[in-house]
Amino acid sequence: FQPICLILTKCQCSFWAMSVIVGPNAPKIRLKTQSLVTVKLGESAKLSCQATGEPAPRIMWISPRKDVIAVSSDKFQIMDGGMLVVKKVTLADEGKYACVARNSAGDDIKNMKVEAEPQEPFINGMKGKSTTKALGVSYQTALLDCRVEGKPEPRVWWVTPYGHSLTTPYLGGRFQVHRNGSLELRGVRKTDEGRYTCLAKNHLGEASLLVELEVASLAEKPSFAVPNIEILPIKQDGGELTLECLARGKPNPEFSWVLPNGTMLAPGVRLQRFIHHRSNGTLQISQPVATDKGVYRCLAKNVAGQAEKRYALEAGRKPMIRGSTGIIVVLVRIRV
Repeated sequence: FQPICLILTKCQCSFWAMSVIVGPNAPKIRLKTQSLVTVKLGESAKLSCQATGEPAPRIMWISPRKDVIAVSSDKFQIMDGGMLVVKKVTLADEGKYACVARNSAGDDIKNMKVEAEPQEPFINGMKGKSTTKALGVSYQTALLDCRVEGKPEPRVWWVTPYGHSLTTPYLGGRFQVHRNGSLELRGVRKTDEGRYTCLAKNHLGEASLLVELEVASLAEKPSFAVPNIEILPIKQDGGELTLECLARGKPNPEFSWVLPNGTMLAPGVRLQRFIHHRSNGTLQISQPVATDKGVYRCLAKNVAGQAEKRYALEAGRKPMIRGSTGIIVVLVRIRV
């Protein structure tokens, strides 16, 4: 800035002007004494890092594995003010994190340690006792998921329908228990059906997961009776447009829809004017408009594989089915 000095006397008026240039200042991180953050497993940890300096310093975070943390990911989020958010903390997220504030004049570092609080075990996000079902296919591999969290690290083991205990890790015959607690059964047979129990225990408590395994003797990949691409017109008459997803397979497939913008609709979900019916897998569009044009994808999936059917909605075009043998003109069902 340029301060101006003005002196007035009876005889003269004098001016002095001078310029003051402020040089760069190295970053300085506030509250460097805050070095430990404790958090419950499954919750988010927030690590503060506020710094001053000229020019304004850039904030960078280093993980316990010495990796530079990206601004946004499934595990981390760096906020505008420099705060680091560690999402859904697990035991693997514990350790020392370093905040580095840097500008042209230098840098400053703040180390913070993240620790999970002692906690009783929980399995697949559930405490206490829980149950689930799993479906396997004859002569294929079945994986029974048992993701265990707790501190101190719990002891994990499986009990088979025949009363055999399989510790973690375990490898014997067709059975393998991975270090993450999951049980893998290779070459599944009908005789493998039954109740499998995953148990986790530390000095604070225990948790259990009962998995009822059913083995299908035969599986068929989903398929559609009609060609997999249909081109349909959009009629802006205030009615409803229904897109069917009729697929067969063993076991019966589960359906999901993907809208033109990439949004996925699970069964029973409603999004504005779009409804995915749980009972038959159809997609209903209320009061369709020209902006609804695009490709709609129905995904049918079971343990044997996945199939896809696509509808291309276009404004002012006659309905068609496009297959491998040619083009057939059909009518679309419009409900009013």
